[in-house]
Amino acid sequence: MVLQPIEASAIQSSMVNSKAIIISYLFENEASYLTSTIETISLIVLSFGIFGIAFSFINLGSNRIKRHNDYLESLVKDRTKTLEEKHNQLKAQNDAYREALSLIQDQKEEIETAQQDLLVKNKDLKEAFEEIQSQNELLDHERSKLEQAKRIIQGQNTKLMGIARNLDQQVQERTKELSVSNNLLLEKNKELDEFIYKSAHDLRGPIARFKGLSQLIQMEYEQGNDISDHLRHLNHSANHMDSMLKRLSNVYEISARPISPQRINIDIILETVFDRLKTEENLNNVSIELNNEIKEPIQIDPSLLHLILKNLIGNAVRFYDPLKLKKWVKVNIEIIDKQLMISVKDNGIGIKKEQHENIFNLFYVGSELPKGPGLGLYICKIITKKLNGDINLNYSEVEKETEFKASIPIAI
Repeated sequence: MVLQPIEASAIQSSMVNSKAIIISYLFENEASYLTSTIETISLIVLSFGIFGIAFSFINLGSNRIKRHNDYLESLVKDRTKTLEEKHNQLKAQNDAYREALSLIQDQKEEIETAQQDLLVKNKDLKEAFEEIQSQNELLDHERSKLEQAKRIIQGQNTKLMGIARNLDQQVQERTKELSVSNNLLLEKNKELDEFIYKSAHDLRGPIARFKGLSQLIQMEYEQGNDISDHLRHLNHSANHMDSMLKRLSNVYEISARPISPQRINIDIILETVFDRLKTEENLNNVSIELNNEIKEPIQIDPSLLHLILKNLIGNAVRFYDPLKLKKWVKVNIEIIDKQLMISVKDNGIGIKKEQHENIFNLFYVGSELPKGPGLGLYICKIITKKLNGDINLNYSEVEKETEFKASIPIAI
């Protein structure tokens, strides 16, 4: 029930009529009642005044309550609209990720030799996408809670502002988490696209050589010529492609498999590294100085550490400078502030300054000499990143010395 205010003109008219009746009554009655009549008139006038003021205040309070309720309903609608816009944006992003997944699946059919790698990458992408969907469900749940708060807002006006602030904070935190996940997903997509493109490009070279040598061998064979040299070239190309595929397999294994730390002595890993490097044709041309200051076993993934040492030492041996009288490679391994520090320094042909920025990129070859597919330093980079470490290049123009320094946190 809403109380309606009494207009002032009605109150004044009632008061004038009342006064006329009272004056007539005074003249008609005896003088002995004059005093009591005046008091009665005063009380009546005062009652009408109080009655009018009270109704005016009731009307004013009712309007204020109505405006306050309208303001609260408008605030809730604005909050709900903001959350719906955020939800639509997230939905549009999810649609974009679905299109990206479809494009990746189309691209993997172009490279049969990398099919296994792409299947695993697509699986990782699907898991990341499912994680985003799970986070969206959490956001929907929070939005449902907000709708419930809207339905009971009329009975809990005093609590609405606190609930809204808390809900807004939760949405911001969820949105921030989703943004981080989206950035990681975009980074993985970029790496995958680059990996696919460069893998296809580098694999076309050996395949083209296979075709050319096959045609040449057929021609020479039909003419009765010696084809042994061509067969050696064909075998060399096959070995080169096999080496590249093995390195690509290493890249996949590093990215896909979990870290398996175990306590192991560094000397054991170094023995396996130098055993694998025996096939390097330049190993006997370079003096290797090894300084391992870690005598106790440490907790680390031995296969990942093996790849770092093999690639760094192998590169230093491979790119030695034949024009220098003394050709050396210095390997230093120590622990500083719970960080495994690996330094591999050499006085080989060096790395040009303009190549430093790209030296850790996939398939990047800093030398003009055909020494490899350009995966060694890239593998070192992704391993150190996987182990929460880092790797850097230091090159001295004065002394013409190249040093790669890797740091990996370990549990002693």
